[in-house]
Amino acid sequence: MDFYALFFLHAVLTLCYFLGNLRRKPRLHVVTETIIVFMLPFFGILLMLGYRFSCYCLNLGDGHQPEVEKEAEAFFQGVQLDEDIIPLNDAFLVEDIQKKRSFFTNAIKQAVVDNERILQMAMHDRDREIAYYAVAMLTARMEKLENELFAKETVIASGESRESIPLLEDYTQMLKNYLAQKKFIDHVTYQKKQGDYIGLLDYLKKMCPDNVEYYTEEIGQLLAVENYTEAELVCAELKERFPKHEESYMMYIKLYQSWRKPKKMQQKIRELKACPIELSQEALTAIRYWDKDSNREAAMHG
Repeated sequence: MDFYALFFLHAVLTLCYFLGNLRRKPRLHVVTETIIVFMLPFFGILLMLGYRFSCYCLNLGDGHQPEVEKEAEAFFQGVQLDEDIIPLNDAFLVEDIQKKRSFFTNAIKQAVVDNERILQMAMHDRDREIAYYAVAMLTARMEKLENELFAKETVIASGESRESIPLLEDYTQMLKNYLAQKKFIDHVTYQKKQGDYIGLLDYLKKMCPDNVEYYTEEIGQLLAVENYTEAELVCAELKERFPKHEESYMMYIKLYQSWRKPKKMQQKIRELKACPIELSQEALTAIRYWDKDSNREAAMHG
């Protein structure tokens, strides 16, 4: 055989070696081994095949040392795919693509991934199969939540349980969970559900006037839609009902900060400082950040 025929045969063997290992091993390993095979004509492929055979005989798997395999097993020790919550957060650090894909997709297929942040991380994973399963699961969750909302709305609309507080509270919580998925909801639907949510909070606030959460949640939603006038009215109701609560002042501060009314915000900060209540870390941080009097004194002493 002449030189060109030998070179062509060597190139074909190298290509076959590359393609044969592409799906079974990480790309970096495949490229490295292929370079060795190409740079050592015929001897390179014999060398790599001998290396593979030795690894197989010594039970070294893909060429990793036994202690490395034990570490990998210890990494996933105690993980049961039939549990409600599984520790998948660190699974993205696994370099072995096949192992990561198998571990994650099997968990998703069994619908045991409860951490939404992990699913959103998986949506942007370089492995298309992992991203596909993550998107599919998030889509299925949204469909399930929408069906549950529709079923609950049907019961409420029937009139039989229209004034049932537990039922309305349950529906309100479902709406809150639904609105938390804003990036997966179209704009028109989101606005409609947000309006329903605000209306429900306003109703529950009147039916359960001693629940401060309904006031603060409604104010937060009104600020989100920039309905500052209505939010101010709810703040006044909150202040009247809970004059000694920190939330009564904090919601005013958030309102006037969003509404860009610094004078009124400073007035509420002074009222909060004068109120004889124990302040949370959030309130103290807000006072330190927004209080002009404190900043002015600090500047004078500085």
